[in-house]
Amino acid sequence: MKMKKTVPFLCGAFALLLAGSCLQPVQVRADMKNYNYVSIASGVVDSITVNGVTVDAMYRPYDSGVDTDTTYSCAAFVKRFYSQVYGRNVSGLIRTTSVPVIDSGYFQETDDPKVGDIIRDNQSVHWAIVKEVSGNTVTVIQQNAWNGSYTKAWVGATIQKGDSRYTFFRWSGSTDAAQTSGSYTIHYQEPQIQETTAVVSAKVDNPGKKEVKQVGCYLWDNNNNLLKKHVESCQRPESRFNMWYDIQAEMGVPLTPGTTYQYQFFVMENGQEYPGTVQTITTAGTAPVKEEKPEGEPESTDATDKVSVTDDDITYAVGKLRELYSWTEEDVKVCLDPIYKVSIQEKQTVYYTAVETLMNRPASVIVTVKDGKVAKAQWRYEYSEASDETFNLSESLYHQIVNVTDGMMYSSRNSFCEDKNNLTSKYEKELKVVRDTKDGVPYIAFTVLSAFDFQYR
Repeated sequence: MKMKKTVPFLCGAFALLLAGSCLQPVQVRADMKNYNYVSIASGVVDSITVNGVTVDAMYRPYDSGVDTDTTYSCAAFVKRFYSQVYGRNVSGLIRTTSVPVIDSGYFQETDDPKVGDIIRDNQSVHWAIVKEVSGNTVTVIQQNAWNGSYTKAWVGATIQKGDSRYTFFRWSGSTDAAQTSGSYTIHYQEPQIQETTAVVSAKVDNPGKKEVKQVGCYLWDNNNNLLKKHVESCQRPESRFNMWYDIQAEMGVPLTPGTTYQYQFFVMENGQEYPGTVQTITTAGTAPVKEEKPEGEPESTDATDKVSVTDDDITYAVGKLRELYSWTEEDVKVCLDPIYKVSIQEKQTVYYTAVETLMNRPASVIVTVKDGKVAKAQWRYEYSEASDETFNLSESLYHQIVNVTDGMMYSSRNSFCEDKNNLTSKYEKELKVVRDTKDGVPYIAFTVLSAFDFQYR
């Protein structure tokens, strides 16, 4: 993952937003206002010393391979820190909802970060380590964070405690975590499994007989996507008490037959979670056969037609798409993990990949590769039906996008209508925004046509 510093907005490697299998999904827009740009000539730009062990943050000249490199990516630094300082292996640095995984103990969220804790960016997938803490200001040490031209490293960034865009994690094996750790032990019982639900249960040892007031359960799919965090109030002062949940009836999540899920119970004490181990279940029955969609057909659902979009969402989406311009075809194949592919001409190929992370819609990103490199990239969302409501919604979103891009682009806008259903705005040969119809159903699309410069509102 790369992090590119452009005040006040940071663009990172777009691919993990889409796939999660190549880069580590990045947009960091923070109150990281204190920073220095440092030459990467020596390779080492920053360092941290914990327990007498010094770990270096390292850089090489930027190319797309840095984002996944086992030495130079942001996740690589976090892993190296825990390996060298504690002799432990860290993994699971995958998504904006991921909790880091370690081969001994566990990580838990903390509102009081200390040196050595892990930092997760909740708006993109970028990871870092806490280097210093002074009052409410946390200084970050990280890799793969750049200035706008990708020539210098971004060092000395700071975050304010309480910034919801970031989450801090502490390892249960660290000194501070061990001192505050609860003494609960969660003994899972055999689950009762059906096709669309399961009853999961456990016995909890509470040897201190503390009055437990909250307990809960995490539920993930088999790709580690968080489906539900369920918390409930209780009064349990016993030395041992029972916990159980009907996943569909109590947690409100209907399960799919023949599908694997993961769950984890936890006890809360003074706002701190004390989790058990992660458990796996597979529902009864046969998993439904996934319907194959036609090549390149965007996803759509009426549940997202009315989803509101902020101006920041639009700025972010345009910035992410712009980063794809001039990617190599190999980068597209490896990092975007396209689910559709159609040949258009002898020297031009179009790849499609489903994406739900731009403007909160299950849309498609359509990347056109010509002569081995990305020649244009389009985000496209098709509304669920042809109706007055969807036409009004699509027109409103079109005007909002144009209003935002007017403030981003240095070039002037030329707007025109090809027919009564079509609204088009073009910023020279750089960016095009369209509201049009397909088989009578409205869609919104914006297309990046070049690696243009733009400003942030």
